[in-house]
Amino acid sequence: MGKTNVPNARERILQTSVRMFAEKSFEGARIDDIAKEANVPKSLIYYHFKSKDEMLDVLLSEFITAYESLLHSGSAAQNHSDEHATKQRMSHYYSFAMANADLIRVMFMESLKKNTDKPIMYRVVEVLVDSETAADDANRKERMIGEFFTGVLPLFGYICFADSWTRSYDMDRNMFDKLFMDIFSSAHSSYHLARGGQQQT
Repeated sequence: MGKTNVPNARERILQTSVRMFAEKSFEGARIDDIAKEANVPKSLIYYHFKSKDEMLDVLLSEFITAYESLLHSGSAAQNHSDEHATKQRMSHYYSFAMANADLIRVMFMESLKKNTDKPIMYRVVEVLVDSETAADDANRKERMIGEFFTGVLPLFGYICFADSWTRSYDMDRNMFDKLFMDIFSSAHSSYHLARGGQQQT
């Protein structure tokens, strides 16, 4: 994600901003530093974006659009009641999350702020549940809780803590990734299998 590998200035600004938001926090990242790292004049940033808030809004909007596409793709649209299918489905979400790791770190940090009325991460679970459940479905609230606490939150937590965990415990990253994926898939599959026994979706 270097400063010269994306010819389009707007995209280079966005790539640089998400990396710096993840490294320095949203508040800590300065427009001057983003301009320097993106190799663009500061005025060009303000030509494309009114503020850092607008940059973050654009990044989140693009993330949600890509996530919705994943949810509606054949690779993710699998039977939840089948454990193998659910594990395969989780692997697609895992790949998507890894490709968006810096933005997920920013979303996690922003969502932890105490004064946040509606954390950004809630939007992810809303999109997930609404892609499969009618808005007036009586089980929507249960689905929101189940998907968030067995799916979205563990995966986002993994993205944020995997590097420090493997350093702190001197653990091989490939082994850690495999163990996490096995545990994560098993836990989330168990939720869907238990729910499938009560009501097929």
